[in-house]
Amino acid sequence: MKKLEQETAAPLLADYLTREQLAAELHVTVRTLARWRWQRIGPPSVLLCGRRLYRRSDVAAWIEAQREAAK
Repeated sequence: MKKLEQETAAPLLADYLTREQLAAELHVTVRTLARWRWQRIGPPSVLLCGRRLYRRSDVAAWIEAQREAAK
């Protein structure tokens, strides 16, 4: 039973995007994401084992906040 649970469980980082993946989805460059992070205006991220990762739900909330701020 335990082996079956491991096979059907989602990968631990399935809800996270790399910088490259997020940049592609937002149609911006990785450098733009880095600038936004430096300016503290971009989506929240985490540094894990030397890789910057973005949780999909955090990015969605950040996008919604941008929409609200533009009103």
